[in-house]
Amino acid sequence: MMELVLYPDPLLYEVAQPINKIDDQIHELAAQMIEKMHESSGVGLAGPQVGVSKQIIVVNPTAEWGDEEVYINPKILKKKGGDSETEGCLSLPEITGTVTRSTWIKVSATLLSGEEVTFETEDFHARVLQHEIDHLLGILFISKIEPAEKIAIRGLLKNMERQYKEK
Repeated sequence: MMELVLYPDPLLYEVAQPINKIDDQIHELAAQMIEKMHESSGVGLAGPQVGVSKQIIVVNPTAEWGDEEVYINPKILKKKGGDSETEGCLSLPEITGTVTRSTWIKVSATLLSGEEVTFETEDFHARVLQHEIDHLLGILFISKIEPAEKIAIRGLLKNMERQYKEK
């Protein structure tokens, strides 16, 4: 069974590799990631979060089965606006923080079918995509939270770092 990669695993800080070929392995990876996202009550999951340093994300802003979206090699082309909201991350359980992100984005990606798409989205869907695409770039949401919140979560992060070293 697929396991979540937890902070401070170095894999979370790597830039994920582009996917050049969509084969059965990628389809199976996407299916397992969707399963893991739902099992973990998440609304998004990126390849590095399950130990696969490849540019694949699954998102499901509604959290409803059947609403999942899979994007390969996604890139943000344009951003507009800005809004601060509380975020969490499956790789940092029990940690949340306020992150300012664009309220509208334009994204290009490849679908599992191999089709290249460009689309615009906003609000929560845009936030989830930005969070997951950050994972592909080796960026964690904790690097974007308010300074006072960084101080508040320092103990939790130190605890996770200690647990990681003990493994």
